[in-house]
Amino acid sequence: MDTPKKAGPQEKPHKIIIGDFAPVKFEKLIRMWNKQNIVSEAVTEAGVFLSQLKRNHYDLAIVNLLLGGIGPNKLIRDVKAMSANKDIRVVVVSKQVHRLNIENAVRAGADDFVAEPFDRENIFHRIVYHLGPKKVVAEQALETAREATTLLGHKDFISLLLNTVESLSRESTEQSQNAILHSLQGVARLLDSNRTSLILFEDKVETGLVIASSDDPDFRDFRIKLNSYPEVQHVATTGQIVLVDDVEANQMTKNIQNNVKSIQIGSIMVFPVRFHGNIIGVLVVRRKSSQDLPPVEVLSMLQALANILASHCNIKLLLRKIYSDFAANG
Repeated sequence: MDTPKKAGPQEKPHKIIIGDFAPVKFEKLIRMWNKQNIVSEAVTEAGVFLSQLKRNHYDLAIVNLLLGGIGPNKLIRDVKAMSANKDIRVVVVSKQVHRLNIENAVRAGADDFVAEPFDRENIFHRIVYHLGPKKVVAEQALETAREATTLLGHKDFISLLLNTVESLSRESTEQSQNAILHSLQGVARLLDSNRTSLILFEDKVETGLVIASSDDPDFRDFRIKLNSYPEVQHVATTGQIVLVDDVEANQMTKNIQNNVKSIQIGSIMVFPVRFHGNIIGVLVVRRKSSQDLPPVEVLSMLQALANILASHCNIKLLLRKIYSDFAANG
């Protein structure tokens, strides 16, 4: 397992509380987190769980959606309202993985949602990631931005959006890769990004297919495992835009620079991309230095651009699968 570097002895440990019917499934994870200077404790009753949160300062709470029979969304709201740490992060674990349950949990205040039975490496990385700094933009903020007249103040992004739509409508399926690449390169230019990539999901967000990347025309249709990319899984689950504005400040994402030798990475911005309401991939914008979020109007246009690209690619991949299955089965 590719684990984060251990925290130094001078650093204050992070504190986690786990509320679950069967905390035994976390025992190995607790030992793994302890090696990363993360102190964890587990309780099995909702009342004790909330009492501990009220009395002590925890950085993060892991909670089973059905703990103690309390209504799941009320429990999440209580965690947020009663915690001594008003900035506590909440990660829900549950077998109730219907999309509506996830969306309701996020609306109630959950920062992430992990399906059970969970992969140990996956949840290990997700928790370490959530203990680090990041910024999140909810979809509702983009809806407001789309109605604002201030969109007209960002003509370069409007032009890129219109050119992308026009190019994809005129190119054949075989030639559309060039239009996708040019669009990603346009995003990279406007945001001073040294790598902007479009990734579509496979296998329930366990693997992803890199459709194209702005810095290398030949890097396409490349499969990656997503367990070591918790920022991507965070976006895939919640549908929110996420910015890690300083990868060195987040214990999990700082490892990315160790794995990606070809470019300097200072910040990472990840957009969900949707097709017929489903999150099917992400647009990932990497930049050389630590960067803040662009204006929300720009985020709105980039989100629309990502959805256009992903919708086109999803249809192309679906057709490719149909042809492949037909060739295999006759």
